Amino acid sequence: MKNVIKLIASDIKRLSTNVVAMVVIIGLTVIPCLYAWFNILSNWDPYGPDATKNLQVAVVSSDQGILIGSAEVNVGDIIISRLKANNTIGWVFTDNAEEAIGGVYSGDYYAALVIDEEFSANMISFLGGNFENPKITYYENDKKNAIAPKITAKVKTTIEREVDHAFVGTVAEVLLKAGEYFATLDEQGNITGKGIEKLERLDSDLNGIIVILDSYIALIDSTKQISEAEKEIASTAEAITKTASEMADAAEVNAPTVQENIQDTKNQADDAVAKVNSKLADADEIIGVLNNRLSNYTVGGPHIGPELLGLYNKLNSVWSGDDGVYSWITTSWIYPYVPDRAKNSLEESNAGIVTIGTDLQEFVSAEENSASNLEEIRQKTVADTASLLKQTETVRNDYASKLSPTAQKSINSASTSVAEIKKLLKYNATSIDLVVQNLNDYKVILSQSSDGLRKSRDEAVEMEKKLAILIQDIKSLNQNEAYLRIMELLRSDPELLSDFISSPVEINEDYIYPVENNGSMTAPFYIILSIWVGALIMSTILKTGVKDTSEFDNLKNWECFFGRFFTTMVIGQIQTLITVLGAILFVGIQCEHKFMFWGACAWSAFVYSLLLYSFAYSFGNIGEALSVILMVIQVAGAGGTFPIEVLPDVFQALYRFMPFKYSMNAVRECIGGFYEDTYRNCMLTLVIYALVAVFIGVALYHPFKFINEKIEISKEKSGILL
Repeated sequence: MKNVIKLIASDIKRLSTNVVAMVVIIGLTVIPCLYAWFNILSNWDPYGPDATKNLQVAVVSSDQGILIGSAEVNVGDIIISRLKANNTIGWVFTDNAEEAIGGVYSGDYYAALVIDEEFSANMISFLGGNFENPKITYYENDKKNAIAPKITAKVKTTIEREVDHAFVGTVAEVLLKAGEYFATLDEQGNITGKGIEKLERLDSDLNGIIVILDSYIALIDSTKQISEAEKEIASTAEAITKTASEMADAAEVNAPTVQENIQDTKNQADDAVAKVNSKLADADEIIGVLNNRLSNYTVGGPHIGPELLGLYNKLNSVWSGDDGVYSWITTSWIYPYVPDRAKNSLEESNAGIVTIGTDLQEFVSAEENSASNLEEIRQKTVADTASLLKQTETVRNDYASKLSPTAQKSINSASTSVAEIKKLLKYNATSIDLVVQNLNDYKVILSQSSDGLRKSRDEAVEMEKKLAILIQDIKSLNQNEAYLRIMELLRSDPELLSDFISSPVEINEDYIYPVENNGSMTAPFYIILSIWVGALIMSTILKTGVKDTSEFDNLKNWECFFGRFFTTMVIGQIQTLITVLGAILFVGIQCEHKFMFWGACAWSAFVYSLLLYSFAYSFGNIGEALSVILMVIQVAGAGGTFPIEVLPDVFQALYRFMPFKYSMNAVRECIGGFYEDTYRNCMLTLVIYALVAVFIGVALYHPFKFINEKIEISKEKSGILL
């Protein structure tokens, strides 16, 4: 130990009396911190609107629009107006498509969006039965920058969302307003209200004309009192013809719209089923994660209880919350029409979720207390979650296969009845016109045989029978419970419903360990990297061996190793202190635990400087090269910029052995907030690398000494290498 202290004092004396050496040391303490600071600042907020608004993206609309009735609609112009109010991207609105596309090729724009000429026409093509997807062509210059395309790619989803929202909201509002007309027929006096009254009056007139025709037939046979009855018959028949004509015209205009609105009502029922399936899919996903985490759990491993309770709370919210799948189904208008089997499956799933909650509480308690039956509880919980997955799958299948066909059957019946009105009235008008034509001229009547009048009478009887059936069908439709519930839905606010249909989901954001900006997120990587770079520079500039040993008594290898390391360690700690203070005070990164942050960086600096110093001490130039290789591997595969899960398999395999992993995780704990013993475990893991470094420096120095001397001799002979 005496020689160690003596060697440290000797190094301090030589450095303090050499101006050039002091200048170099000052440079060594400043260069690494600059590397960290400027990299953090350059990554401060590259995805925020203040930065992305400088990325120029060209937009042009070639949409010719479409004429609907007397109104001209141009969806392309609507999109352009929405984008002009959006400042997240530097939108450039060009005059034509050629200018926009040419700007992408030349590099003036990062991307371009060209709205198709037939965009508006294709947007409503479904109304004509021919479905054509409206097109927006996206052009992107990938060679201009590696990251910019990833940012501008959000433009596509932004525009898709704007178009979908505008389209779905508008269509839903129009359809619901049409449905509102159908729902208020009784109040407005149309087909199902006063329309029935007119049909009943027509039925009564038909009965009257049948009686008259019977009389006429008798008169034809007896040729008595024909002239007195002729005027009454003609007058009555003309009134019937006029009424039938009016009803036929009304049916011609209204029947297609009513049939479309009835089918739209059925589509809303299908949308309800789709919503149920979407919510059940969310529940399935959470249950699957619970099952996976429990299946992979090993007794004695890291505690997962809090994570499982968090997942269960999320599942309970999706299932039983205010807008949860169970709450929504049991309180919605479709529930009375749900088949009994589907209801039973729903209740079984609800009971299964309650059971899972009980299981998880037992598991968490057993895990915290290290109970002997922890494995038994885990297996039971895994089995219950697997069973619950099957139950929720049964619920989803039952709703999709049972509810929608039932709704379709009711709607088809209504649609058939409405269509029959048009057909029947057309038929009736033709028959009555024939009767009137026959009655207009008394001489014509007398000249005809009784067979012609009997034919007219038979047609009138057949028409009256069909009309009576039709009236009864429409009346029964008004008494159908499913129909009444659908009408109740349509009587609500159409604008409110259209807003809900276009954006039915509201996402509540709850950030765990929130970090203020991207610069603070990347700070752990760049700070730890700068510490490694500082240690690397010192291992290549500072000498590790002691050439003049005359002033030392029996200087041993381990004494030389620790004595010369002192200078490297001190410089490394100064580098780290400057870097940490600058990151907090100058750069202004987020840091929840500042002292612990400095502790993690200081301990990492000690371990890294010791490790790289030992490489250079025992392996010479080979050790310096090894230090560079380790840095390159860790920069690429330590998860500092991209999640380790998206990197190639070789980096995922090496990740657990890299010291960067533990240093960065410790620093992240200080920046975002502590989770259990993560910080302590990371700091303790770095002790392993310190022990490896001591072993390399003390035990491997002599075995590699001969090789290092040969390399030094060869370098000197080259006349070029230092």
